Amino acid sequence: MSSECILSEPRLPPELEHRIFKIAALARARCIPALMLVAKRVKAWLEPILYRVVFLKDSTLDYIDDLRDLGLPAFTPDALEKRSQNFCSHVRHLFIDDALVGETALESWLLACTGATNLYAWFDCNPEILLSINSLTNVRYLTIHVRSLCGTTVPFPLFLTITHLELFDFTADESMDRICRNIAFIPQLTHLSLNPPLDSRLSHAALCANMHLQCIVFLSSGISLDGSPLIDDDRFVCIDEVLPYELDWLHGALFGEDYWSVANAFLAARRAGTIERSRYRISNGSDDEYIEVVESD
Repeated sequence: MSSECILSEPRLPPELEHRIFKIAALARARCIPALMLVAKRVKAWLEPILYRVVFLKDSTLDYIDDLRDLGLPAFTPDALEKRSQNFCSHVRHLFIDDALVGETALESWLLACTGATNLYAWFDCNPEILLSINSLTNVRYLTIHVRSLCGTTVPFPLFLTITHLELFDFTADESMDRICRNIAFIPQLTHLSLNPPLDSRLSHAALCANMHLQCIVFLSSGISLDGSPLIDDDRFVCIDEVLPYELDWLHGALFGEDYWSVANAFLAARRAGTIERSRYRISNGSDDEYIEVVESD
C-alpha cells in the first residue's frame, strides 16, 4: 500500500482516540493488557490505568480470582524487581503486607511510588521504615500502625495531606495519651477509624473533643460503649466488617465504595432523620447489601 493511500485513510483525532481507549479500559479493565498491544501510543495511554492499583500481600494467590474479576494484575516482589521504577509513578492505590516489607528491592520500589494517594501500610512501623515512607507526600487515605503516632511529634510530611486515617495495633502497648494528642495535630484529618483494641484504649472524650473530625469509626461489633460520650456524638459509627478488609480496600480503590463511603452514607441518613438517632451500629454488608443497621445494645 502506497504512503499516499495510508495518509488518505480516515483517522480519528488523537485526543478522541485516547478517550475511546480510556473508556474501553475503564469499562473492562481485564482487557487492558491486550489493548496495550495495539500501538505504542495506546500502551502509553493505558499503562497508568493498569497500574493505578497495586495489591501486594504474602497470600496474593488467595485473592487471584478477585483480582481477575476486578481487572487487576497480580503482583509479586519478584515481578516488581523486573520492572522499571518509572512505572511506579502510575501507582495511586497501594496495599502492602508486612511479610513483604523486609525485601530490600521492595522497599526501594515502595519509595518510588511518590504519586500514591491511598496507602494500606499493613506492617509494623519501626523508625527506619517510617522514615522511608515519610517521603510519600500525596497520601490522603492511610492505614498504618499506631506506633507511627507514638512519638513526641507527628511524623511529617507523610501526615500533612492525610484526610482519612485508619489505625491498628494488636498489642496496644503504646502511650495512648500521646497518640490522641498527635491525632489532633494532623492538619487535614477529617475521618478517623480504629481497629480493636484501640477503640477501647484511646480516650473517647479526647476523640469527641477533636472538632476537626467529621467521622469517627470503630471497626468493631463487640465493644461496650456504656457511658461513652461517643454514643451521643453524631459523627460516630461502629461498623461490623462483614466484607473482608482486603476486598473492602480494593472496592474503595476502584469504585470509591468501601467502609468509609458506608459510614458517610449512614451518618448523612441519621442526620437527615431517616435512621433513628439512637442507632450507631451497622455492617459494611456483602456484595448484595449496602448498609445493614445492627440493633444497638
